Amino acid sequence: MANFHIDENAMMELVCATHNPDGTNFNSNVVLSAIETILNSEKVVDKIATEEMLEEFDLKFRELSLKIQHLYFELTSKSSSIIDRHLTTICLLSTLSAYSWEAKMVLMLAAFSISYGKLNIFSRQRYRKGLTKQLVIVTQRANPTESNDPNPIDNLIKCAMDLTKCIVEINQSSSYSLPQSISSVLPFASYWVGRSIACTVAYCDCLPMANIKFESELNIITTKIKDILTTCSHALEAKRAEESYQALQHALFNNSSDKLEVLMLILNVIDDNEISLSTYKVLKSVHGLNFFDEDKKVALLLTSGLDISNERITFLNLFYGDSMSTPHILWIPILDDHATWSIEQYEEFKDKMWFQTMDDPHKRIARSFTRFVKENLLPHFQIGEEPILVSLDQRGRIVHTNAMHMIQTWTPDYTEDKKLRVEARNNIIPFIEKEMKERSQGLDSLIFDIDEQISHLAREVDDKIDGWTDQINDSINKLRKHSNMYTSERENALWKKEKVWSLGLVVGKIDHRVTSWIEKERCIFLYGGNNIKWIREFTSKVHEVSLKTQSNIKLNYVGKNEKVRASIDEEHSSFFLESPYHAWRFWTRLQSALLSRINYLNAANSHGDECDDEIAQGFKKLLGYECKGATMEGWALLSKGQKVAVCGQGAKLLRVINEYESWKENMALKSFDQAFKDYYNKTLHTSCSSNSHSCCAFEYPITLKEIPTKEKCPECFHDMQKLVTFTCFHGDS
Repeated sequence: MANFHIDENAMMELVCATHNPDGTNFNSNVVLSAIETILNSEKVVDKIATEEMLEEFDLKFRELSLKIQHLYFELTSKSSSIIDRHLTTICLLSTLSAYSWEAKMVLMLAAFSISYGKLNIFSRQRYRKGLTKQLVIVTQRANPTESNDPNPIDNLIKCAMDLTKCIVEINQSSSYSLPQSISSVLPFASYWVGRSIACTVAYCDCLPMANIKFESELNIITTKIKDILTTCSHALEAKRAEESYQALQHALFNNSSDKLEVLMLILNVIDDNEISLSTYKVLKSVHGLNFFDEDKKVALLLTSGLDISNERITFLNLFYGDSMSTPHILWIPILDDHATWSIEQYEEFKDKMWFQTMDDPHKRIARSFTRFVKENLLPHFQIGEEPILVSLDQRGRIVHTNAMHMIQTWTPDYTEDKKLRVEARNNIIPFIEKEMKERSQGLDSLIFDIDEQISHLAREVDDKIDGWTDQINDSINKLRKHSNMYTSERENALWKKEKVWSLGLVVGKIDHRVTSWIEKERCIFLYGGNNIKWIREFTSKVHEVSLKTQSNIKLNYVGKNEKVRASIDEEHSSFFLESPYHAWRFWTRLQSALLSRINYLNAANSHGDECDDEIAQGFKKLLGYECKGATMEGWALLSKGQKVAVCGQGAKLLRVINEYESWKENMALKSFDQAFKDYYNKTLHTSCSSNSHSCCAFEYPITLKEIPTKEKCPECFHDMQKLVTFTCFHGDS
């Protein structure tokens, strides 16, 4: 038996010659389920119960009954030689020529299961009659539960069943393209499943002394099937991964019945209690996915691994705790295949966060979701770039691919628009009474209680209006409570309200001091720069002019330079942003506002050209002054309340301040800000050279959907030079 060998090329020719499918089909899963029931019938000790299972099989698959009976006859009437078992296999395949390869495998196993089931009945009858010990041993080999010895039949049939189920599952998806590796191996698989069945039946019929040679052959066939099963298992794993990805993609972009189902797909869990989520330490709580019930609003914070700065964590914590209507944030770090970080590092970040975090992202985050992010959320998310916030609706669908710019730009109160409600009105009863009395003039002589009826009607109408008002406002509050307002549509609606560039758009609610000055219509200088000498001269001259004009001009340093900030703090020459966090927040918000504005313009205008947009140009100008590549010694923005009067480089602004005597006469007819603006514009036109200003620079993040090929200088409006810069932060954001 050691020389047992089959020429695989010759075998393939024979096998393929038997294959002539005509599209005949049946439910393979149902048949496989019945086969497994019969093959496990050793657990059924009652002869009648076993017979009933076989009869039920015949009833269920009556249309296949003749074919299966034919196969059963071929199996039980063969000889025991190796050549005959090979020919028997070819004969089985020829009988099944009209079926697909996987159908052949299922039907051959069905025929074997009937043979196996009848053997169980026969062996129990013979055992009860006390036949020879040799037949009992044969029965023990066919029924592993009756013997503790290793059973080659059990191992072989299990492998054949596993291979058949694997191939059936691979072929079940119409959207899945069968890989060439599986198409080419199907004839081999069909042959060896048939061969295993032929050998198994012969093995069960032989005497014990002959079993040694059969076992060697069974082991060889088992090895062959296991090799094929390995190939098919890889293909099945790939198919399952593809189906999981397609299901997740459909749920996030199209439709899902339940938000929890989507989260379970993302986090690769079957039971919502299988995962442990936690919130921040102060009020630390641990819970499962059921925390995100139908009333909860959800946003997914996606970061490139652990690339998230302390400033951004602080901002998100404050945002998360700002309003009961803000969504619950779940942090999902997207793992880069090349980045390494430990669970201890992850735990350090978790302890800083107030929002929802999971126990182990390495284990929890489904590969299909990581793939989805990399393939579908570009350019918003890229490995190594800034975090994004994906907003979901109550059904788990994405309603904003990146709401990070939206939450940076507007406060929750403004986003939710709490003014949206039925407004209160003056007492309507006198109006109704007056109207009804005019309509019923002269009726008091006929209907003595007409006035009382009118008063009663007026009160009824008033009560109904109040009830309707309360009902509508309650509905609005419920919608606000349960609906996620951080959608792309809502962001565009917010931008539609903003018609002009204003100081409120620049500052938002970051600096409440500036907000108060805006409300009081003060003249305000926001300024920045790195040159301490220019800063000192500028602030000194502004204070001097403020005293002369009694304009009470307010100064606030918003630049990024920490040394300048420290100098201002020491000299008490101006107000300044309170901390490095506030400076980070100011400039990050400006960039977010610009990117949000550009996205809005792209959505509203197919050309996507922001060159003529006052708001976008205003943001660009400020960002260009404090960009890393800029050489601006100083810059300033002058406004009167909300209205921006001037925004320009420091040298020109300082020149206007120094030449105050030349334009102070205009203040008698105009306000300080208008007189300043007029003289500034005159100064621009009389400059000796349009190229006399310091260098400006501007950076676009790579995550912007469409980066312009050209950019104009915010000062001289010439084309700026375009550079590509790669910056490494060594994992420290």
